[in-house]
Amino acid sequence: MKRKFRWIDLALLPFGLCVLFLLLLGKLFGLTYKQISMVFNLWVQGAVLALSGLAPFGIAVYKMMESFSMWWLALSAVLLIYGIVYVYAFIKMLQHYHLPFNAAFDLCVDDLQRLARKWHTTYQMVNLLIFILFYLILLGLNILISYYLYSI
Repeated sequence: MKRKFRWIDLALLPFGLCVLFLLLLGKLFGLTYKQISMVFNLWVQGAVLALSGLAPFGIAVYKMMESFSMWWLALSAVLLIYGIVYVYAFIKMLQHYHLPFNAAFDLCVDDLQRLARKWHTTYQMVNLLIFILFYLILLGLNILISYYLYSI
């Protein structure tokens, strides 16, 4: 019997590659899969995203120091709030997924499975959407904003 193609099946290959990457990274640092998943996906990716959210503010302050104007001052204030939102979200995420590692990992899996049921998809697809696609979109947005501000 021929199995019907489902788009959701396409998520299994990249998800498997991500799992393999984390397993190898965990082996390199002497961490279990659960530990490296929390460290890399939440701590490292979260910190990079929080810092990238603050980068536009830093560039606006730098530009304001070069040549002061009320426009740069106002933009700096707006971008400070923008950056604080990223840092606040990172702190809330760290509070939600607090240690020990096993409990944090299990809670994260439960949250992803709950979203998968709500979105009528799989755990793997939600994982890819959040930790790869959504992450890259937000990081790319912050890079583009920073690049644009720096080029002004």
